Amino acid sequence: MMFQKIIHLKKGWLIGLWLLPVLVCAEPLDSVAAIVNDGIITSSEVNTQVAELSKQLAAKGVQVPPNNVLRKQVVQHLVDVALQLQIAKQNNITLDSTELNETINRIAESNKLTLSELRKALSQQGFDWKAYRDNIRKEMLIARIQQKAVNKDITVSNEQIDEYLQSGLHKDNSQFTYHLQNIVIPLPEDPTSAQLAQAKAKADALLAKIARGADFSQLAIEESSGEFALEGGDLGERHLAEIPEIFAKIVVNMKQGQVSGPVRAGNGFQLIKLVNIGGDNVRHEVTKTHVRHILVKPDASTTAEQAKIQADNLYQQLKAGKNFAELAKHYSLDGSSAVKGGDLGWVTGGELVPAFEKAMDKLAINQISKPVKSPFGWHIIQVLERKVVDDTVGFEREQVRKFLQQRKFAELVENWLQHLRTEAYVKVMNEDVA
Repeated sequence: MMFQKIIHLKKGWLIGLWLLPVLVCAEPLDSVAAIVNDGIITSSEVNTQVAELSKQLAAKGVQVPPNNVLRKQVVQHLVDVALQLQIAKQNNITLDSTELNETINRIAESNKLTLSELRKALSQQGFDWKAYRDNIRKEMLIARIQQKAVNKDITVSNEQIDEYLQSGLHKDNSQFTYHLQNIVIPLPEDPTSAQLAQAKAKADALLAKIARGADFSQLAIEESSGEFALEGGDLGERHLAEIPEIFAKIVVNMKQGQVSGPVRAGNGFQLIKLVNIGGDNVRHEVTKTHVRHILVKPDASTTAEQAKIQADNLYQQLKAGKNFAELAKHYSLDGSSAVKGGDLGWVTGGELVPAFEKAMDKLAINQISKPVKSPFGWHIIQVLERKVVDDTVGFEREQVRKFLQQRKFAELVENWLQHLRTEAYVKVMNEDVA
């Protein structure tokens, strides 16, 4: 999809979890709903997810579409997921239990829950813990295979950032975010004139329905081939740099609640709805710290225990009044800073290893820390100065870089998925949902 959210771990998973499929051999009395290359999707998988989706839509107050409409969307979703999991398996892309556990712990923390509280919350929503873990594992595998497939082609140069920042679109709208929905009427990679005309006519017909009062979210669930069709086509809030330029030029001229299109994109014709405009143009400030340190670490002639003893000894000498810079020049094993008396210059958050940064942030001006352990060894740290600076320009550049990367990622992933679908053998057994 030209519009596509990057797969990432987010707070919203606790509410409205969309279950991913498992390709398994059909159990007795089960039947095959679809064949995807050398794997299958069973009818029980489809039934389970249709039932779950119906509950979620009803809970949101959305009218539940007819069963055959939901089944069609669910089957297409499961096919896309199955294709990506097959590629992951073919490329021996796996996920160990440590990574999975760390991810689930982060999800719990982001929801301000303990792990046991997360399990309880999921149970209350009707989710099985084992199935939940398996779904998270698949989501992570899909993210990993997507990154492997397209990341090498994602580069954003300083010139591209400059070009975007100097564009009229950015100058007039840089402070805004745009909450969007879309409906995608698909086209094959190389559509014929007849296919183009048919897709355009369908998009026009949907636009006419919306003009007569039809609900956009409902039509997205029923008709869209977009990745987020089952969420009513909801793309969430986007910075302008995240939106493909073809759409960005339209969106900035739309009013809240307006629907535009059809717009021809690489994956088909799209209808776009601007739900809301948000954001605020605020300054971005950062704290910079002028810091120096002495690093002591094990080497060929010093054991870990001896390094710790030496660090403690240096700390006691500093407390007794010895000159920090002189001790750093003689004893610090950080060669680049030792010659400058241990001076690391001005640093900002994220530039240093967490243990060092955490200890540094707690120090008052000129205070000297006790030895601090990091992966590099033992540090004795002294903060010389602090200042708060306006980093709005630098922050904005990095934000634009990130958004442009996300835009490229989304477009490349959609092209990759479209190619996968074209090359795959997919047979849906029930023609009503094909």
